[in-house]
Amino acid sequence: MLKISFLRNILLISLFFALAFPLYDFLYLIPAYQTLMIKEVESDAVRFVRSLVIGNHLDEFELEKNKIPPTLIEMVNVLQSEQMIVKLRIFSPVGEIVYSTGSKEIGTVNDKNYFVDIVAKGQNYSKMVKRKTVTAEGIQIDTDQVETYVPLVFDGHFHGAMEVYYDVSSGQNQLRLLSYKSFFTLLFVALGLFGTTLLVLSRAYETYQARERAEALLKEANEVLEARVRQRTEELSQANQALSAEISERRKAQQAQKSAYEQALEARNRINAIISSVADAILVTDEQDRLVLINPAAETLFGVQSKAAVGAHLPEIIGFDSLLLHISKARVQLKDKGLVEFDFSMELEDQERVYQGRTSRLLDASKVTSKGLVLLIHDVTRERQIDRMKSEFVSMAAHELQTPLTMVLGYSELLLDPSKNFAAEEQRDFLRIINDKAIELSQLVDDILDLSRIEEGKGLHLTFRPLLLGQICQRLVTRFEREHRQHRFLLDLPKQEPSVEADGVRLMQVVENLLSNAVKYSPDGGLIRVTLHPREDRLQLDVVDQGIGMREEEKNRAFERFYRADASNTAIRGVGLGLSISRYIVNAHRGDIRIFSSKGQGTRVEVSLPLTQPPEA
Repeated sequence: MLKISFLRNILLISLFFALAFPLYDFLYLIPAYQTLMIKEVESDAVRFVRSLVIGNHLDEFELEKNKIPPTLIEMVNVLQSEQMIVKLRIFSPVGEIVYSTGSKEIGTVNDKNYFVDIVAKGQNYSKMVKRKTVTAEGIQIDTDQVETYVPLVFDGHFHGAMEVYYDVSSGQNQLRLLSYKSFFTLLFVALGLFGTTLLVLSRAYETYQARERAEALLKEANEVLEARVRQRTEELSQANQALSAEISERRKAQQAQKSAYEQALEARNRINAIISSVADAILVTDEQDRLVLINPAAETLFGVQSKAAVGAHLPEIIGFDSLLLHISKARVQLKDKGLVEFDFSMELEDQERVYQGRTSRLLDASKVTSKGLVLLIHDVTRERQIDRMKSEFVSMAAHELQTPLTMVLGYSELLLDPSKNFAAEEQRDFLRIINDKAIELSQLVDDILDLSRIEEGKGLHLTFRPLLLGQICQRLVTRFEREHRQHRFLLDLPKQEPSVEADGVRLMQVVENLLSNAVKYSPDGGLIRVTLHPREDRLQLDVVDQGIGMREEEKNRAFERFYRADASNTAIRGVGLGLSISRYIVNAHRGDIRIFSSKGQGTRVEVSLPLTQPPEA
C-alpha cells in the first residue's frame, strides 16, 4: 500500500489530522480558556476596587499607613471571611504596602518591573499563580489564585494601587477537567478517523490489486469488451459529475452552517460580555417567577452566586420585602404598560441606598406573548443627593439674595422719597449700607459663577506673581476688626516673610472666606487668631477661632458644595460654597488646606502653600 503514492499521501494526511486535532486543543483552546478566565477575574477585580474607592472616598486623600478607612478594612475582612477574596494589598504611589490582610507585609516596597512599568503607568496587571508553587513572598499556596493589580488614577495622576487575590481553584479544576475530556475525546476521534482511513485504504489497496488483475484479464478480452467498456465509462462519467455536483452542494451547505454557528456564537459571547459589564443589576425571570439570568452586579447587590441563584424563585434571592412588593405591583401594571419604574431604598452595610427599578416583560420571538420579567436596578443614591442639594441650594441662595436686596430696596426707596429730609450724614450711612449689601450680593454671585466655571471644567483664571501673603492678611484683618467689634483679632506674622508665587486676588478670596467662617461660626464673639509662618519649603497660614466647632461628620463634609455645618442655626448665613471654592483655589496653587475641629472646642483651618524661595535662617 505504501508503494502507491496516492494511497500513501492519503495515509499521511489522515495521520496529520489525527495528530493536529489533539494538539490544537492542547496548544490553543486550553490556553485561550485560561486567558479568558484571567480577564474575567481581572474585570471583577477592577469593579471591586472601584466600589472600594467610591464607597470609602479613597480619591480624597493620599494612601499612607494608618490612614486606611476603618470601613474599608471592615469590608475587606468580611469579604475575606466569606472567601469572596483571598487577600488584598494597598500600595502607595512609590510601591510601599500601606495595608494588607497579611499585616506582616505592611511597609514592604514592590519595586518589580511590572509594578513600575505597567501598574504605575495606569494599566491593570494580572497573573496566575498555580497551586503547589511559591509566591514572590516565598509562600507555597495550595490553591490556584489570580493576582490582579488595579492602579488608582485620579485626575490623571497615579495615587497607588490595589492588589486583589482571588481563589480560582474551582474554575481551574473545571478547566483542567474540560481540557482532559476534550483532549482525550479529540484523541479518540482522531484515532478512530485514522483507523477508519487505514481500513478504507487497506480495502482500496486490495481493490487496486484486484483491479490490476482484472485489467490484465480485460486486456486479453479488450477487443470483445471495448464497446461495453466505452458505454460503462460514459455512465461512470455521468455518475461522477452528478456525485461531484452533490458534494459541492454539501460543502456549500456545511460552510453556510459553520458560518451561521460562528455568528451565533459571537453574538452570544457579545451579549454575555455586555450583560456582565453592565454596572446596574439585571435579573430575568420566567413565567413561574424562577430566576433565568443574573449578572455580576446583581450577584454583588444581593450577595448570591449565579450557579446557586439560577432556577430559584425570586423571593429566595431577594431578601427585601419592599422590593418584592414593588415587583408584584409592577407585574400588574405591565399588563397595560411596556415599562414600569419605581424607587426603593435598602439598608446595605449600615447605609441607606436609594435605587431605581425598571421592569419590563420578557417577550418571545413574536413580541406578543410574555415569557417572564426583566428587572434592572440602578443605584440613584448620588443623583437623589444631588437633587436634594440643588433644592437646598436654590432655597438658600434665594434667602441669601433676598435679605440684602430687601435692604438695598428699602434704603434706596427712603433716599428717593421726596417727603423725607435726611441729613447728609444719614444719607451717607444709607448709601454705605446699600454699597455693603451690593458688595455682598456681588460676592455671592461671584461664588456662584466660580462654581459654574469649575463644574464646566473651565477652571478659574489665575495670574501668578510674587507677593507677600502677610500684607493680604493685614489688610483683611484690619477690615474685619472694623466690621465685627464683638470679636478680637490677633495677627502673628514672621519678621522676614518669604514670598509666594500666587494670584493675589484669589488668595485674598481664600483668606476672606476663612475669616468670614471664623466670624460666622463664633456667634458669641471671642478671639480669632491668624498666624503665618514658614515650614521648610512651604508657607503655612492658620486661622483659629473659639466658636462652636464641628463634629467629625461635619468636618469630613466641610469641603462639599452647598454643605453648611450646623445648618439648623438659621442665624449663620451662607450657601456653603466658600470652603469648596477655597480648596479649588489652594489646590490650583499646588497647596493644601485642612480642617482641625471638635464640637464646642473651636476650629483651626490650615493652608499650606509652596515658597518661591526658601526662608532665610
